[in-house]
Amino acid sequence: MQAQEGPIIEIVTPKPNGTVYEKQPEIIVNYSAESGIDVNSIKLIFKGFDVTDWDEITTITSTQLTHKVPEIFALDEGMHNVTVEVSDKNGDKAIVTWSFRVEKPIALKEGEAINVLEIVIYLIIGFVLVSLGLLGYILLLKKTRGFTFEKYFAQHPLQKEYLILYMPVVLGVIFILLGFLYVENTPDLPPFSLEYVAIAGFFIAITPFAIDSLLEKRQILKNERSFAQFLFEMADAMRGGLDPSKAIIELAKTDSGTLGERLKIASDSIRIGRPFDDIITSMGRSFKSDLIRRYSSIIGEASKIGGETATVIFRAAKDMDDFIKVKLDRTRELTMQTSLIYISLAVLVIIIYLLLTIFPSFEGLDISLLTGNTKGLAAATEQAAADTSARVSVLTLKRRFFHVVAVNSIGTGIIIGEFVDGKLKYGLIHSLIMLLATTIFFAIMLF
Repeated sequence: MQAQEGPIIEIVTPKPNGTVYEKQPEIIVNYSAESGIDVNSIKLIFKGFDVTDWDEITTITSTQLTHKVPEIFALDEGMHNVTVEVSDKNGDKAIVTWSFRVEKPIALKEGEAINVLEIVIYLIIGFVLVSLGLLGYILLLKKTRGFTFEKYFAQHPLQKEYLILYMPVVLGVIFILLGFLYVENTPDLPPFSLEYVAIAGFFIAITPFAIDSLLEKRQILKNERSFAQFLFEMADAMRGGLDPSKAIIELAKTDSGTLGERLKIASDSIRIGRPFDDIITSMGRSFKSDLIRRYSSIIGEASKIGGETATVIFRAAKDMDDFIKVKLDRTRELTMQTSLIYISLAVLVIIIYLLLTIFPSFEGLDISLLTGNTKGLAAATEQAAADTSARVSVLTLKRRFFHVVAVNSIGTGIIIGEFVDGKLKYGLIHSLIMLLATTIFFAIMLF
């Protein structure tokens, strides 16, 4: 730093030899002189260029100079030089030159950094040890009990949950860990690469289960309609003189829809002598619908007691059909509320976008011109500039707001599932849609 006699120049930010964590910092310098400042004499030399007359990004008053580095001249990491020249009305000039450093924003404090490579190595070692243990156990079973995979899977069919939930979650976690490892060890990647990796891993882990839940919901509704229709047809057949067991046998010959396979199984069970109440109850349990299970159980109990079983079945079919219509009407009515939730999320994202857009314009604003409290403001400014960790960069704000919106998208989607369909898992598809939409918006408009 060099200075001559004349005006007094005070560097507000960035401090000499200080560090900033954004590529578009704001340069603020205060100055004063007993005879007054000659505003026309002020010059700002930044990176070898005279940027004094750049009116849109440089503001000069009789007490302060402010320069906001534009996006087109975003700074690289490293040292950068600034020179300010100021003359008073007596012609005395003061020149100040200083340097500051630009560094990549630090996501975690020192000592809190996650060693992704170490985690991956431990996972690989653990996977190898578990695999060797399983291999040894399988060889032991094969030698002592004649174990074969064909026999095992014939007795223990592979559950669908392994394919749509457990395996995708494991793959998603592995993808995130490897992605974090790649990002941490690859320079010059976009600043939000970690967020992109985490979201991609989340989609890998949840998408199969979310799609399966959506298909399951539609299939359950289809099954409930088919079962109600089946009960109507069985009641008509019984009124025509058939008993319940023969009615199922006759209906199994003609039904080729959703219930076709189950009716054939029920017909075969009747032929080998199983009672009707046991068959209808077992048939209801084979569905994932509480509504079907409830009414099949009622019909099974009624057939045990005897009496007008056809009337009971018809009444159950009518009640079930009415219940399905009420549920469909409720879903249609709640569609508007679901749309409002989507709109509210869009409004939240737009508000955050506007806040992050105008935030750089307020960084370093001389509020003393509005409040008149120059002493308090100077002390606060000096304290904030002395501790660079107390200053929140625009990049950090974008990251934090994006985290908030991402979590809000996931939570809001799950709430829609519980609110509309009565199960949280049915809302996962809404979570994925909201998260994808907000991620694309942030990536295009803010990142």
